[in-house]
Amino acid sequence: MQLPDRNELEKIGIVASDSSETRAKLLLEEKQELRVRSEEIVVIDTPNGYVLGVLRSGSGVNEALKANAYRPSVAYAKKGGVPSGAREIYTFEIMVIGVITENGIEQNRLIIPPRSNVYLFRKGASNPLEYVARNRPVIWKACLDGHEDWKIPFDSSFLTYHIGVFGATGSGKSWLTRHVIIPVLLEAGFKVLVLDWNGEDYAPYFKDKAIPISRLKLDEKAIVSYIMEKAEYFGYSSSYRDSNPVKEALEDYVSKRWEEVSQKKPEEIFLDMRSYLDNSIKQIVAREDQRKNALRKMEYGFKKLKPTDLDAVRGSLSIEELVEELSREEAGIRVIDMSLVGSEEKLSFFNSLARFLEEGMELGESLNIALVIDEGPQYAPWEPKGIQGESTEHIKNLCALGRKHRLCIVIISQGIAGDIGINAAVRRNLNTQFFGALHPLDMQEADNWLKPYGIQREYLLSLKPGQFYFVGKANPSPIPLLISFKPEG
Repeated sequence: MQLPDRNELEKIGIVASDSSETRAKLLLEEKQELRVRSEEIVVIDTPNGYVLGVLRSGSGVNEALKANAYRPSVAYAKKGGVPSGAREIYTFEIMVIGVITENGIEQNRLIIPPRSNVYLFRKGASNPLEYVARNRPVIWKACLDGHEDWKIPFDSSFLTYHIGVFGATGSGKSWLTRHVIIPVLLEAGFKVLVLDWNGEDYAPYFKDKAIPISRLKLDEKAIVSYIMEKAEYFGYSSSYRDSNPVKEALEDYVSKRWEEVSQKKPEEIFLDMRSYLDNSIKQIVAREDQRKNALRKMEYGFKKLKPTDLDAVRGSLSIEELVEELSREEAGIRVIDMSLVGSEEKLSFFNSLARFLEEGMELGESLNIALVIDEGPQYAPWEPKGIQGESTEHIKNLCALGRKHRLCIVIISQGIAGDIGINAAVRRNLNTQFFGALHPLDMQEADNWLKPYGIQREYLLSLKPGQFYFVGKANPSPIPLLISFKPEG
């Protein structure tokens, strides 16, 4: 790989005092503050070679205009005058990406000398991110913000380390997922399965690939879990929810009769199930007082459960058939439209799907699947309870097993942490992140992720829709990059 062509570089300033191996301060030449912007990629010419970096945290200083003390120039400004700019200086922080070598980018371990010249790439210059991508299995998508011809490299070897997409409503999360992340996954050879929580962000855009959730067949555990939730656990509380004669009878019914009755009318299933549970409880509970109590609990549950509730668990397309159908397509993608059912039904389906995938990985299968989970906090909230506790555990298991069995998990969320974010244990498994414009409640958490790279929290509040910081394993650059994209089609 060639080093940067001098004809593609334009000097914009020098390195000021207080530089280190990982960052330096750029002192701009006169008038350069009118054109040099933050997030630009620059080259520092040092005695030990060219160093690539990103501009962050711009600053303008005029000693004569400090507002905390009286100065003649301050008084002059108060009267409406325009003080001299002769003593003004403009600077940027340079966050070091690394040293450019013939083999690509290597970590910089030498102090960057003050007075080193700093260059900006001219318009039409070759993409400097090619240095970062050298000797890596990359896929080129999206672009560096402000440079439509500079594509962004995605390291496909780290896609199974899982992905998180974070941004407030309107930040462009679903657009990024549809136009950048899903195409990257498909090009990397994954079959993509999207869980569209509201049926609005993906299903309308993949109409011939969308499947309503009501068509899908749940496993026995998910069916029992769903019915128990709808029946308000038949009046049982705390530890008795998991072990009681009504649940035992229901599990027996689903195991022995559900396959046969599931295609009947919901009213017929309702009556058949009620009769079966009544007879089972009378047979399995020996003591009369306990039997009466169990029957009373059963009646309570059937008053809460409605025949129409059973529509959501009568699907005939098995998860195994869905995955097989997906795997046969060359660029397979399916979107599950989950809009027509409630939260319990959605999570019951997810838990069935997760168990199927876990079983395959435990048998040593390479899945070659990317699972895109929209509205992440619905599956793995900050403090999961009930059925969300089960779905949270499944996501943690899928992430842990996925790295070795070619399963990529993509979680999309409006928030990072707290009430609007996702569970901390799940979040720690997402080793590639995209941060768009964030909610103010997430600023502290954003600081934890991005402040070490010189990204100010205030900047995250003002990002435009479609602008995202690309951070983590799948980004070959050790420094986050601000990316944007133009939707195709």
